[in-house]
Amino acid sequence: MYQLTALETLLYVINHLINYLEELQEIDSYDSKETAYGAKAAFTECLEMIQLWEGARWNGLDFNIEESFPL
Repeated sequence: MYQLTALETLLYVINHLINYLEELQEIDSYDSKETAYGAKAAFTECLEMIQLWEGARWNGLDFNIEESFPL
């Protein structure tokens, strides 16, 4: 199994969370929106926690997450 550094792992997680949020924004049906809200809230909160990292700005998290992915 390929091993990642801590930085590589964190960047991998950031990329996936952003991709998941982008996919959730495209949901159209009402039932799916209800289910997606919890996921969006959790992913947004994870990214906001990662923004506390001193290197967040220089690694792709230099934007307001809640404005980019409103709930």
